[in-house]
Amino acid sequence: MQTPVPRPAPGGVPPLLPWQPCLLAYAAGILAVAFFLPALCALLLLLLFPRPMAGSPRPAAFLLAFALGLGAGFLAMPTPLEATPDCLAKTPVTATGRVAEVDPRPGNRQAVLLDGVRLTGGECRDVPLPGRLAVTIDHPAFDPVPGDVLAVTGRLRPTSGFANPGTTDFAFLRRLDGVFFRTFARGDREQVKRLSQGHHVLASWRQALRARVAAALAPAPTPDAPRPDTAANAGRAMVPALLFDDKSGFTEDDLDLVRRASLAHTLALSGMNVGYVVALATALVLCLGKITPSVYLHLPRPRLIVLVAAPLVAAYCWIGGASPSLMRAGLMFAAFGLMLLLRRDKALFDGLFLALAVFLIVSPLAVFSASLQLSALAVAGIALFWPPFTRFTRRIPGQGLPRTALVWTLGVLWTSISAEAAVLPLLARLFGDWPFNPWINLLWLPVLGGLVMPLVLGGAALVAVPGLEQAAALLLHAGADCCAWLMRTLAAIDAQGLLVSNAVLRPTWPELLGCYGLLAILALAASGRALPRAALAASLLLLLTPTTLRLIEDSRPDVSLTVFDVGQGQSVAVTIPGGRRLLIDAGGLFGSFDVGRAVVGASLTHGRPPHIHMAFASHPHSDHVKGFVSLLTRFTVDAWYDNGGTPEGELATPIAAALAKHAIPQQALAAGDTLDLDIDHGLRLEVLHPGPDDDRNTNNGSLILRLTQNGHGLAIFPGDAETRILRKLAASGRNIQADILVVPHHGSSSSFAKRFYTAVAPKIAIASAGDSGPYPSGKVFDALARLGCTTYATNRNGAVTVRVDGEGNIGRVETQR
Repeated sequence: MQTPVPRPAPGGVPPLLPWQPCLLAYAAGILAVAFFLPALCALLLLLLFPRPMAGSPRPAAFLLAFALGLGAGFLAMPTPLEATPDCLAKTPVTATGRVAEVDPRPGNRQAVLLDGVRLTGGECRDVPLPGRLAVTIDHPAFDPVPGDVLAVTGRLRPTSGFANPGTTDFAFLRRLDGVFFRTFARGDREQVKRLSQGHHVLASWRQALRARVAAALAPAPTPDAPRPDTAANAGRAMVPALLFDDKSGFTEDDLDLVRRASLAHTLALSGMNVGYVVALATALVLCLGKITPSVYLHLPRPRLIVLVAAPLVAAYCWIGGASPSLMRAGLMFAAFGLMLLLRRDKALFDGLFLALAVFLIVSPLAVFSASLQLSALAVAGIALFWPPFTRFTRRIPGQGLPRTALVWTLGVLWTSISAEAAVLPLLARLFGDWPFNPWINLLWLPVLGGLVMPLVLGGAALVAVPGLEQAAALLLHAGADCCAWLMRTLAAIDAQGLLVSNAVLRPTWPELLGCYGLLAILALAASGRALPRAALAASLLLLLTPTTLRLIEDSRPDVSLTVFDVGQGQSVAVTIPGGRRLLIDAGGLFGSFDVGRAVVGASLTHGRPPHIHMAFASHPHSDHVKGFVSLLTRFTVDAWYDNGGTPEGELATPIAAALAKHAIPQQALAAGDTLDLDIDHGLRLEVLHPGPDDDRNTNNGSLILRLTQNGHGLAIFPGDAETRILRKLAASGRNIQADILVVPHHGSSSSFAKRFYTAVAPKIAIASAGDSGPYPSGKVFDALARLGCTTYATNRNGAVTVRVDGEGNIGRVETQR
């Protein structure tokens, strides 16, 4: 007797083939190399979903696939760095190596990976460097291509990244690429030299094509022509971004505008861009069918589209630099095309799994790639939620062009919503944002896919043909003008306050698994299938447990203090009973990197809403307040306190604008002020400095704050106050005792004050410092150690968290390294 094979409801969720669930278990096994408990829970959740098809794998098959993935991940994982070359002191050296990858970045920067690096200069005598070297080149004098041999002079530092609770481990991601060291160089200061050019023919052809496109896009030098506006510059920058994945012509503000409109994926060469190329091939096939209808007698239209699109997709992958994300998109297209050629009716779903299988077998560590995760989730979301849309469109009355236009418009919107819903939990975890504006896709995608991509691809094809340069320039400028119009439209929408992009709670891994379990169940319900009750219960448990634990933690009378790892800057978070949070400074680095958004904000929102109850700026130097620019804009901030100084440089305007826009109460603090934080638990914040005669714009005008509990000093925060002020405070006779000392001025010797250390009598001292300077000073830590104080530094220990119980006793100390 044969076992009946259950079939999905018409138009329902496509059934998984027997090997496809095992592929998910295999992927979980690879992830288990770095995240064992989350991966194991994902496997258990997968086992709770029904497997209705005949021949579905048994639990033992899932466990075997998980074990195979675990083994593959261990074998593929690069060997950790065992020792740093002895000659790498804090002096510049010259690193010579061959270019492996080039990634143009916004603001006229290039990120270059060098292979086979050897070091000379200083104490290095032709010393091999372990792994690859990551080089950031600012204002490059030339465009390196893979295969070139470069000599880069600069200070090499380990790729330690920022180590903070709940944030991305960038050092681990670099390790996956075999990168253990990084350096920074200025191309306009002859710190980068090309010793020899590579002999990669395809790379040389691509570079020549880039040069021709750049020349065609260059504006004609006319004396009376008006200077191009920001949108025009961004429009021209978008052409090489869409063709060559070159975003160096963009400013950070341009990309921020695109990101807040939920459109960043359209500028990252990936599946959507390959989809545009396939759409162009489809248009060509339709035109051919109009001219020669008999062609469909030899090849059905879907197969013909695949065959015409294949060389175009291959050419686009080459033009785009064969980046990992673009090659993955090309491989996904190949898998989808193969399914169509094999007449599989679920080509999108089966093609996705086939492509993933190839990725994870050839390169197991690709599973850690955020771009692969987002691409796979977007395609899966479209595949899972498209069947209900097709059923809905059958009920739409009418016929002819009006109905077609309506269905097409709804299809674009539904595709966007399906893809964004699928990636939203992961986007929230990765970036802490919720720029959910799918309606903008109705404007952006048709123009980008229907006008811009055909124009720029046609221009790139013509520019390579001698004699057709003018025609190519016409097409490329037309594409750039369309892009400029899109950017102007986004700016106008933003001016009306319609581009909403607020920080959100970044889900913890249990919450992330719970979200995706519920999304899968929703897809099953939309197809008319019975709800898997066990999987539903497990998903809800995963989703709700972290919130329950947070509520229990917040109900305790404990206080926790975290000194974040923000590089050469400072930011300290204090959490008091009830989950209320104080943020004292927000860090800030030179350049465009947003410490407030990517480091401080990311850690604050890990499993918690974006809410700061009290924000303090100790003094207005950028390494303490620059991070507040994004935090004040994206977070809910109940109150702002500072020392009365004016933020330096260009920071004053955005900080004042954010405070005014969100109507955040402000107060300048001075010596003698006190803030009652929690009367029930006796928590107060005393202001010890500055006085009326202190310059509030200097280090010595810093707020010096003392956190007390029923009169007992828990912690003291001296900002960047220097020796003279610290000695004066120690001699004032005031009680400045505190169990925890945030070491003044990053541990600099300019703030060395033995009498101050003695008066504070700390049990724990924490210095916030980066790895680029002489901080913390050895004599500062030596003096503290002689007082019996345990010392920590963020450039050595990562973020440091100290927990204090309700009685004021120091509990455990947690470090991220």
